[in-house]
Amino acid sequence: MEIFLFLGLAVFLILSPALWLRPGLHEKRRSALRVAARESGVDIRADKPPLQAMDGLVGYRWRYPQAAPGSDFTLVRDGHASDRLQEAMAGWRWRQAPLPPLSEDNEHRLKEVLLALPEDALVVTSAPQGLTLWWEESCETKAFEPLLRALDDLVDQLAGSGRHRK
Repeated sequence: MEIFLFLGLAVFLILSPALWLRPGLHEKRRSALRVAARESGVDIRADKPPLQAMDGLVGYRWRYPQAAPGSDFTLVRDGHASDRLQEAMAGWRWRQAPLPPLSEDNEHRLKEVLLALPEDALVVTSAPQGLTLWWEESCETKAFEPLLRALDDLVDQLAGSGRHRK
């Protein structure tokens, strides 16, 4: 009997590191989300987010066509923005207003997409190279698919809204 107990303990000690290192449900969900985003042509950015006090934000970046740069702007969710920043819409403030200003159609489409974003989406930035969503990746892959399409459409619509090179 003592031999079986000893063998069981030895097997447990051998297998426990392997079980401990297995990815958890959160990592599996996040990995599936990133794979779906990459397959849609989105770049995943793990560099420093635009909010200094926030760790854990990951940037999902959609590229504008090189010949049609996007407008420069930065939007921050109200809970993480200063009251001194200009309000863009309910729940969002401009850290940097669009340069050049967005057309009425583009601004309307941007507001529609902002309303569809999950609560953990904290910053949306646009530069001539691309549009980046900074968030904590809270969605399931199925719930993120309509948002992927909406952001793809937004990038297509905003392409060419920036300053053109001479």
